[in-house]
Amino acid sequence: MTGPPSLSVIVVSMNRKAILEHCLLKLQDQTLRDYEIIVVDNASTDGTGDMIRSRFPHVRYTRLEANLGPPGGRNAGVQMASGDLCVFLDDDAYFQDGDALVRIRERFSREPQLDLAALRIIRPQDGREEYKSIPRADKKRIDEDYECSYFCGAGFALRRDMFVNIGGFWNNLIYLTEELDLSYRLMDQGKRLLRLSDVSVVHDETPQARIPGKWIYFGARNRFWVALRNLPTRYILTHTLLWWGYYFVMAAKNRHPVFYLRGVLDAFKGAPGVLSHRRAISEEAIARLKALSGRVYY
Repeated sequence: MTGPPSLSVIVVSMNRKAILEHCLLKLQDQTLRDYEIIVVDNASTDGTGDMIRSRFPHVRYTRLEANLGPPGGRNAGVQMASGDLCVFLDDDAYFQDGDALVRIRERFSREPQLDLAALRIIRPQDGREEYKSIPRADKKRIDEDYECSYFCGAGFALRRDMFVNIGGFWNNLIYLTEELDLSYRLMDQGKRLLRLSDVSVVHDETPQARIPGKWIYFGARNRFWVALRNLPTRYILTHTLLWWGYYFVMAAKNRHPVFYLRGVLDAFKGAPGVLSHRRAISEEAIARLKALSGRVYY
C-alpha cells in the first residue's frame, strides 16, 4: 500500500491467539492492496500482542485494558480506522475468495445509497449458508442479492461515517444482539442494507474463550433491553416473552438455570437506565421490517 487505505478490516479477539493467527494469514490472500488490518484485543492474556508484533508487523494493533465484548471492540476499531469503508470479521472467520475485498469495494463504489452489506456466512464443512446467520426472520435461503433489515456480526461491511454518525454499537450489551440494536436504528433512519450473494465468509465457529452459559445470560438480558430501547410498546412484551421462552428451554436443556435467572433479573435491574435512552422506531420502520422479513415479534 503506497497511499492511505480506502478500506479497513477490523477483527476483535480475546485469548484466541492461534485462531486469530489463521484469520490474519487468510487475509493476506486478498488481492486488494489499499486496505489496512486493525486488530482490537479485548484484554487477552495469552500473548496475542506478541504474536501479532512478531508475525504481522503491518497489522495495526491495540489492546484494551478491559474486555468490552464485540460491541466495544468494534467501536474501538472504527475509531482507529482510516478507510471510508469498514469491513468486520470475527476472528474465527475468513473470506472464501481472494477478491472478496475488491468486490466489497466495487459494490459500495457503484451504489452510493448502500449503507451496510451483510455478507454470506457459510459453514466450513459443506459450504452451506449458516442457518442462524441468515438475515431474515423466516430463515429462507436466497441465492441472489436481497435487501434485508439486519445482519450477522461474523462478517459485514459499512460506511464509516454513517456508522459514527448513528452512534456505533451499544457498548452496554457486551455480547449478543448488538447487531439487532444497530439494525433497528438503521431502519429508523431509512438506511439501506443489502445481503450480498457474491461475498462469502467461512465461519469456523469455536467455543474457545467463551464461558458456557454466558450466552444464555446475555441473551435473556439483552433481548429485553434491545426491545425496550427500540420497539413500540405493543411489541416489547411479545418480543421479550418469545425470547425468554426460548432461553428458558435452552437453559433447562443445557443445565444453566442460574445464568437464565440472572439474565432476567439483571434485565429488570437495568431497565431504568435503558428507558433513559429509549427512542422507539417509527411505524414506517416497522412496516419496512415486516416487508423485509425482519425481527419485530421475535
